[in-house]
Amino acid sequence: MGHAKRWYCHIATLLLVFGLIMLIPPTASAYERPVLRVGYTNTINYLSRDEYGFYHGMTYEALENIATYMGVTLEYVPGTPAENLLRLHSGAIDLVTCEEVSQNLLPPTELTAPPAGTASIPLGYGIGWLLLSDQRPDLKANIQASQQSLNSIIPLFGLHLLEKYQEQGGAALELTAKEKAYLKAHPVIRAMASPGQPPYTFFTEDGTHQGVIADIMNIIASDLGITIEISPETDQSSMMAHLTRGEIDLVTDFYSDYNWARQHNADLTIPYLTLNYVAVLRKDQSLPEKPIIACPRSHFYTHDYMEKMYPASQLQYYDTVAECMSAVNNRQADMTLVKAITAQSDIHQGNYYNLYITGNIVFSHDVAIAVSNQADPMLIHILNKEIAHLSQQQISSIINRQIYAVQSKDTLQSLIYRNPIGSLVLISSLLLGIILTLLLVMQLRRKHSEELYREAHYLKEVNMYNTRWFTQNLPSTIAKYEEQQKQGKLFLMVMSAQRIAFMHELYSRQVFNKALQELVARVRRNNPWLLMDAISGDFFKLIVLCRLPEGFTMEQAAQKIANEAGTCVINDMLTTVRYHIGLYAIPASGQLVPERLIDCVMLAHMESVASHETTTYNESLHDELLKQKQLENLMDKALQNGEFQVYLQPKYDLQTYEVLGAEALVRWQSPELGFLAPAAFMDLFEHNGFAIPLDYYMLETICRYQQERIAKGATVLPISVNQSGLHFTEENYLKRMQAIADTYQLPQGCLELEITETAFIDYQSHDTRDDAETIINRLSQLGFILSMDDFCTGYSSIAMLQNLPMDVMKIDRQMLLTAEKSPRARTILHHIVKLGQSLHMKVLTEGIETKQQEELLLSLGCRLGQGFLFAEPMPLEEFDDFLARHTQKS
Repeated sequence: MGHAKRWYCHIATLLLVFGLIMLIPPTASAYERPVLRVGYTNTINYLSRDEYGFYHGMTYEALENIATYMGVTLEYVPGTPAENLLRLHSGAIDLVTCEEVSQNLLPPTELTAPPAGTASIPLGYGIGWLLLSDQRPDLKANIQASQQSLNSIIPLFGLHLLEKYQEQGGAALELTAKEKAYLKAHPVIRAMASPGQPPYTFFTEDGTHQGVIADIMNIIASDLGITIEISPETDQSSMMAHLTRGEIDLVTDFYSDYNWARQHNADLTIPYLTLNYVAVLRKDQSLPEKPIIACPRSHFYTHDYMEKMYPASQLQYYDTVAECMSAVNNRQADMTLVKAITAQSDIHQGNYYNLYITGNIVFSHDVAIAVSNQADPMLIHILNKEIAHLSQQQISSIINRQIYAVQSKDTLQSLIYRNPIGSLVLISSLLLGIILTLLLVMQLRRKHSEELYREAHYLKEVNMYNTRWFTQNLPSTIAKYEEQQKQGKLFLMVMSAQRIAFMHELYSRQVFNKALQELVARVRRNNPWLLMDAISGDFFKLIVLCRLPEGFTMEQAAQKIANEAGTCVINDMLTTVRYHIGLYAIPASGQLVPERLIDCVMLAHMESVASHETTTYNESLHDELLKQKQLENLMDKALQNGEFQVYLQPKYDLQTYEVLGAEALVRWQSPELGFLAPAAFMDLFEHNGFAIPLDYYMLETICRYQQERIAKGATVLPISVNQSGLHFTEENYLKRMQAIADTYQLPQGCLELEITETAFIDYQSHDTRDDAETIINRLSQLGFILSMDDFCTGYSSIAMLQNLPMDVMKIDRQMLLTAEKSPRARTILHHIVKLGQSLHMKVLTEGIETKQQEELLLSLGCRLGQGFLFAEPMPLEEFDDFLARHTQKS
């Protein structure tokens, strides 16, 4: 019990002591810092507070570092300069910040006379000062002692802050009245930039300056309100010669060396960019102990760095960087040094996929603007102010964007294509890691080859082989069915859905491909006599090798497939599909060339598309194929040699027989084929796209013809030129038409474009720039008269009148022939004429061959016509004589 009582006493004593301790007021912590209150005016880059309550700026960072050495905590109090000065005098705050350009509180120069009752402490050049009461010398001494301690450790601390915040925002651009007057008097500055170094600096084919330097010069020109006119030059040496002779005002990207500038009679601005240089080596060879270095002799960095880094025996000189790259690639040199930002582009442009860059910076140099010493010295003063104003963040963003633009041009597929062995090794290493044995390497190569074969021959979107695979495997598959071949039971079939382009537009690609897979799988299951199939790369045509089923002809077997595939489900909707089908019976004997077999069935399919009937190949189709191939072989040569001749057929007033214009029609005078009318070749040219260059040839021929007549003072009438509907899918159609209009500068109304209405059936696309209405409006603005050709032959004529602002309605001859026989058709034609006239369009009917047709058209209100009755198409020279005779009669 005694021991227990003693323990109770000890516990009670401890509790009493603890309670007394809790009653004692807490003393200040040994680490608690005194607080200094700092008055400030919110100023970006000096001292400002953001929306999250965080402080920023070089004055803020300088104060916080000084506070660390003083052992104090700073509390920031916002206010105007006047408010802060009053608070300082009243003792409400301890310090006031004052930037270099204050708000009339202090002179903008050095603080030689601070406000009464205050003392000043400089924070560093460009950063500002602190104001404090002159009654607190101890505080001033403490701040100065802390500054001295900080500067002894980091002497360049203030310059670091200046550089950091100048990079973020740049210095303010403040030009004097004289400098502004100079810029106003010199709105255009003549300049040159280094060529051929994308993305650093380069020129496009039309002479437009692009790249990092171009973007920086655009910012400078915009800031100064001037135009920097940068002319292209072929090489560095020629550009330097222009600068030396004073033929230009400045070079935009000059090696920042005053000796180099003096050699070229130029002065330098302060640098605005730093370029890093990296080594370019070959992948298939390690660097020898004494490498041969390829050097561009026209670049100053060769002399300033490369000749100092390597002995003369290791240097090999070339005219351009591109030649240096080629020398390394061709083993004439072991290494070259190029700009880091151009290295990827240099490799990509030269297809040097065996070269690589190390990534290590070998040396760096600054880039400045070289200003001719024949220019006014004020120009270099202005440029220095602008360069100091440039934001380094802007420049970094420009560099990153331009490098990305160059790197994005190359793709994994192009690397594999250009360097298959290296790519194969790379892919194999990524899949399986380190190659341990030769056997493993061979296995990986075989696997990769199979993948490449599948990529080249298989369309993943529809899980089907393509026509290339079909062509390669056709002989071996026919050989498997040799007995059926001898019995004449093997045939090829090509099918394509009618209106398939419309279906592609109506449904998404994913939905359409899924429906196609399901349809093909169903047809395969139900018809085991379909031996192998493939699909074209555009998913338009299905080609099948078939074994003739018992009791069927080829046509009946094809019809069976068409019936079974006549309905399919697309996007959960039952859709009816009709097909174009071409057939070819595989010969029972003889040598079989798979390409010829496929050409034959494709030709039958083409005929099916034209006739909308199932077509079986025969010799006449073969002859047609040969003729088409001959035309295609000769067409490019014919265009180059001027074999296509322009004929003109007059357009006239049906009452007065006055010539109102003409239509340009093409004829082909071929040395090999003789004289050909358009019917012999235009359908083919529309199909293979050659109609586009032929149209431009016709248009420019007529432009020159009209120019000559104007120059001679002869009568000039509007001449119409046909424009294929293919132009509406041409990428740069409007640019080319603009260029033609600018080149020939013909008066308004000299040229008329005849565009068939079928070109507008699906004229509204998702991209407004390709919209037919936009194209028609732009052509009209360029001065072309617009005629809707073959009116009434399609099903969208009225819709076209509603949407497209055309000038001329040209009624097709077939409508005239129908109106001769049918009163109902005459009524329709009469109202069509009235409709066109009510829309302020000229209405013309083509194909007039009899006097009765003329009288019929006049009775229906149509006064304009064209046809053999009045005049047949004639060469340009005969048209001149015809027009002269007709004018004299009038």
